[in-house]
Amino acid sequence: MPRMLPEEAERLLSNVPEQYTFRCCDGSVFWNLRDLARAVSSMKEDVFTFHVNDQKNDFANWIADVIGDRTLARQLWQTKNPATTMQRLAERVAFLESRQG
Repeated sequence: MPRMLPEEAERLLSNVPEQYTFRCCDGSVFWNLRDLARAVSSMKEDVFTFHVNDQKNDFANWIADVIGDRTLARQLWQTKNPATTMQRLAERVAFLESRQG
């Protein structure tokens, strides 16, 4: 596993500028990976499938394009399952937290 500097972990966990927040179809707004991880853990199935389905994966795209975590995005592009998505988000947040300074 490649090493990660504390500054990089901090950046990946930090809030994005307001214009880049993730706006969920149910009105929720996510500012960072922790917000998304918490939300997915209790998200209704219809809300999840609006954002993650055979045509798209809005969460993975946001993580890649806005957060800049291509590692996590690649993992999420491979699943359409809420439980797996929640697990991968939780594991990545825990990993990043363990690397912070």
